[in-house]
Parts: sequence; structure tokens; C-alpha cells
Amino acid sequence: MSDQKSLDSLFQLAHALKRKMLENIEKLELGIAPMNVRVLKIIRMKKNTTAIDIAHLLNRDKAQVTRLLNALIEQNLIQKEPNPEDKRSQRLRLTEGGEEILEQISGIDIKVFEALSEDVSAEEWDTFTRIADKMTRNLVGR
Repeated sequence: MSDQKSLDSLFQLAHALKRKMLENIEKLELGIAPMNVRVLKIIRMKKNTTAIDIAHLLNRDKAQVTRLLNALIEQNLIQKEPNPEDKRSQRLRLTEGGEEILEQISGIDIKVFEALSEDVSAEEWDTFTRIADKMTRNLVGR
């Protein structure tokens, strides 16, 4: 397989996945952007998350992340609280509203994963995941 065909296949997969997720999020009419969903998921997954942690994980500058977090705070989806480990920073926590949105989104994740993995064996999926993880490390750095 040519290098260009391989890259085209990866771009098509990434675009199709992103598009399907966006379509499904829009159907829920939550009024939330996919990047906001990513932030909510990070906050849920990584306890004691700070704005700096999110900026590093998303590879975004602090000003962008601050605007994004302020929008989520205004929507009452997250809140800031004192960070007991570092008095100079605040950690982020999901509100009840943020948890509710992620519960609705989790249904989308399951639905999209089922469509994505249809007719793919467990062995093929394991191989794909291992290779995709390796490729990601190659691009992002170890």
C-alpha cells in the first residue's frame, strides 16, 4: 500500500469519526461544542485537574483554555474549587449539569463505537488499537 493511500485512509477515518460524533452531539441539542465535551471528559477522568493540565493535554494555550473554561462555568457545567495540593491554583470539578451532559454523550460514544467496529473482529480491533497507539506516540512524542 502506498504511503499516500495510507495517509488518505487515516484522514478519512479521522474525519468520518469526528463528523459522526458532531452529528450525534448536535442531535441532542445540548448547545455544547465537541471541544467542550473533550474538556468535560478530561475533568471527569483526571481528578484534581487544573486549567494548566487541560492546556497541556489539549496542546492549547492557556488563554484559549481559560475562555473555554469560563464558558463552561457560565453554563454551570463545571466549577472551580481550591486546590489543596497547590494553593496558587484551582482544580476543576463537574457540576451536576456537566455530569448529566456526559451521561447523554456516553450513549453517543457507545453508538458510534458500535458502528465503527461493526464487522471488525476482536483480534482486528486489538491490532488496530495497538498500531494506532504506536502511531500516535510517534507523532506526539514519547
